[in-house]
Amino acid sequence: MKVIRKIGFFSLLVAATLFAQNATATLTSSYYDGSTYYYTGGLHGRIDFAVYDDRDEYFTVNGLEAPGTGDYVYAYQIFQDSIANPALSYFAILGIEGAPVDGISCQDDQSDGIASTDEYFTASEGVWEFQNEHGQGILSAGEHSWFLVLSSDTDWVVGKYEMKAAGDFPVPLPELPEPAMITLLAIGGVLMMCARRRKSV
Repeated sequence: MKVIRKIGFFSLLVAATLFAQNATATLTSSYYDGSTYYYTGGLHGRIDFAVYDDRDEYFTVNGLEAPGTGDYVYAYQIFQDSIANPALSYFAILGIEGAPVDGISCQDDQSDGIASTDEYFTASEGVWEFQNEHGQGILSAGEHSWFLVLSSDTDWVVGKYEMKAAGDFPVPLPELPEPAMITLLAIGGVLMMCARRRKSV
């Protein structure tokens, strides 16, 4: 009897877990959707994705206009699940060669998500950056992104992505020195002049 109760309890637990996982899915499509878990560069979490073969369906489901003019709309959403995660600063969808992207955007998910600070596409990838004015990642542990959206006339299967933590992303250096650096340079110059005068005396 105890064994039967344990089996019944375990079954309920599994069913509840599966229901909870399905309930947290953020992107749905009648064409293709799902989620994948990532473990890379100290980052842990989940990526939800959906492919829409009709722009009207994307609008109907999410209430948002798709970027570009392509018939196929690809949407992604990143969840930073682990509290030990470093901040995420870079997310790229790879393998879009031969399937030209004609639009890319980051769109409000209406549930306190984090917007990317820059998005662009090249011949082979779509990229979203998450950075603040200090060059640090702003998609922190326990947070999730807005919808990251691509548009294309081609239906292609994308199975690869690239993610980087804030410390791994190259931060562009400012063109002009910061005030603290100018002060240090000035002090160094004065000390060098003093040292030269002492030597000449």
